Amino acid sequence: MKRVDHSRSATENAVKCELATEVLRSFGTLRFAATGWSMLPSVWPGETLVVERVTSDQIGIGDVVVVGREGRLCAHRVVGTEGDPDNPRWITQGDALPTPDRPVASNELLGRVSYLIRAGKLIAVPAELGVIDNLIAKVVRRSIPAARALVYLRRIVRASAKSASEKPVPEKSVLPCQG
Repeated sequence: MKRVDHSRSATENAVKCELATEVLRSFGTLRFAATGWSMLPSVWPGETLVVERVTSDQIGIGDVVVVGREGRLCAHRVVGTEGDPDNPRWITQGDALPTPDRPVASNELLGRVSYLIRAGKLIAVPAELGVIDNLIAKVVRRSIPAARALVYLRRIVRASAKSASEKPVPEKSVLPCQG
């Protein structure tokens, strides 16, 4: 049986988080792939999030923000605020999660998701879920098997759509590289 070294994985995640934080703070923009299901159906695993550095007064309810906490990056929606203007804290929650996260402090807030890249297209992240997306989120909140099935079905649909759109290139249209 294969043993998993969780301490190594946690260390690697912490280093990646620190690097991403430094890139965002130094250059103002960061792209990374979503890996979890907590933001279904707004954000799907494998989609690329484009994050921009913002100040605390630029964050509003409905924004999807990226938080660096405990050596991990997390993108969740702002559902509330607390604290005073000098020391704001945001309440975040994944669209597919039943409960909110613990409040986010200013030093944990890394940026706001300005848009995502889905199937090569730039998609704005809506401030609110539509009726269908809200229904999907409610189902996913209540059933992990339903979430798994939904992600699996979407992956199959995407793969079949991609293979159907790929057309073979005739031999004579291929040009040799000239360099």
